[in-house]
Amino acid sequence: MENDEDHLELIKSLFLKRGASEQQAHTMASQLLKRAGQIAGERKVSLVEAVETLLQRIFEAQEADKDA
Repeated sequence: MENDEDHLELIKSLFLKRGASEQQAHTMASQLLKRAGQIAGERKVSLVEAVETLLQRIFEAQEADKDA
């Protein structure tokens, strides 16, 4: 079973692959997990679903910035 540290490392690796520095990736992953936890509680969805939604928004925004 995955724990919070596993989730953090997994999300951090996604940000690293997209060009973030080690510190940026850690900070963004930590903040994303915190917000996903809040969303999961508010909307009564799983943490995974909340993380997925947030990552999708981030990556869509990055793509829109590239196209602009």
